[in-house]
Amino acid sequence: MFKFGIGGANMPTRTPIPVSRAMRHISANLDLARRQQRIPVALLAERAGLSMPTVTKMLRTGNGSFENFLRIARLLGLLDGVQQATDPLNTDIGKLRADEDTPKRIR
Repeated sequence: MFKFGIGGANMPTRTPIPVSRAMRHISANLDLARRQQRIPVALLAERAGLSMPTVTKMLRTGNGSFENFLRIARLLGLLDGVQQATDPLNTDIGKLRADEDTPKRIR
């Protein structure tokens, strides 16, 4: 779970409800994909180079590192979909702004 403070400080914050809900839904989707492919958690963990408790936690709650999420998504054949889902050119604003000069950095 990523937690960022305001102004660069590492102050803990509560996870917003929509984010918690998305974490649960995504973890349920990962677990469903795993079960549909009939991959035991132990084998998924081994192939991902992760411990079983780490994978189990990710699949039950969605808690874990971004890298571990991507490792699991890759093994389940979902990595390309994750990349496409986060492509800003797939959003209405991204499509509108595609022809404009996008700044390299926002201050």
